[in-house]
Amino acid sequence: MPNTHHAPLRVLIPNILVPEAALARLQRSQGAKGQGQSPGQIFQGLPPGLLQVMARSLPDMHQPAGHLDRVEAWLLNCLDPDGLAKFDQYPAWAMLNAQAADFTRFFGTVGNLELNRDGVQFTPPEVLQVGQADLAAFWAVVQGELAAQGWRVEGTPGFHTALSNNTPLPMEQASPWSVQGIRLTDYLPMSDDCAAWRRMWLNLQVELHNAPFNQAREQRGLKPLNALWFWGGGRAWEATEALPTVKAVGADGVFDAVKITDAGGEALNRLVFWTQLLKGAHASETSPSTVYVVDFDGWGGTTSAFKVLEDEVLQPMRLAGLAFDWTLMGQHGWRTARSGWAQRLKFWQRQPNWLHLAEPEPDGLPTEDDLQAAYQRGQQEQDQLNAMLLGEFEPQPGVGKARP
Repeated sequence: MPNTHHAPLRVLIPNILVPEAALARLQRSQGAKGQGQSPGQIFQGLPPGLLQVMARSLPDMHQPAGHLDRVEAWLLNCLDPDGLAKFDQYPAWAMLNAQAADFTRFFGTVGNLELNRDGVQFTPPEVLQVGQADLAAFWAVVQGELAAQGWRVEGTPGFHTALSNNTPLPMEQASPWSVQGIRLTDYLPMSDDCAAWRRMWLNLQVELHNAPFNQAREQRGLKPLNALWFWGGGRAWEATEALPTVKAVGADGVFDAVKITDAGGEALNRLVFWTQLLKGAHASETSPSTVYVVDFDGWGGTTSAFKVLEDEVLQPMRLAGLAFDWTLMGQHGWRTARSGWAQRLKFWQRQPNWLHLAEPEPDGLPTEDDLQAAYQRGQQEQDQLNAMLLGEFEPQPGVGKARP
């Protein structure tokens, strides 16, 4: 019998979960004649293989993404189910299979940093117009300062580059996709151990702000490349399984997903980003799983990819007797549904349990007061950052804006 818990095949459907409250209202109105549509009518187009699993199994617990981007959280759960990679909030991706001391290896990501009402907004290079000339000019500005502080660039500098230093930097930071909404003081650690890095990072901000290539970008109406985002540091860890092989399932067929494309959906491109970034560092004796990522933008959009999924993926799986997992992803997390031989024996169960598609509201959503308080903090931190950029003061732990 196939092992369904560690299935070698996975089907990931992004944006398929719906708010739990909305689904409950829909089910309550189902029995009322002439009032709205039933869930079966709303969720038309689902592949028969998924409907069968939904009818013959109980809904799995919803897994919240927490502080992380949903795709990052799901991948981390696959590779590190025991939670060894997370120091506090964020995974130590740069320390995956690293033969290095703790907190001596980070990823550096080129991008644009802005402060807004809710916190920090970091725009990664994948969604900026960054040509090779601007990328080379960026690294020409920052490499001297990095080298002066003992940082080594591993390989050819690019959008996301591994950086190492013999002196540990006890700092954990979010990835480019999970960084949104972080307060600036959370990114600028105030401990004495991080003082040298903090000064270097602020110097880089000044140099990049004044760099001719950035001034030229702004004249063209483009965001400047004004930050090198350090992230992924922590303690060394090893994944429990190999990085997955990613395949895209769309209306035009099934294809190997090996690079980020404009036509690829957000979830697909995020998963390609992680597998491409980590493949050089990750070595595993286990065979990689295969993840089929379905092109689905949510209810109200097209479901044409589901027919391709059923015809070209699911039916051959069933004929070959293969078990597989479904990852049903929402905006804040995911549910897992598992296929297997035991479900085929429950042929009399034909009514799907729509709770498989329910996503609870995330805990701890900010109130308007929270947003207003964050805005005030952001204004104070912006004043502090401006002062630091002018070289007026070096911040101390627990101290607000200092006088010149």
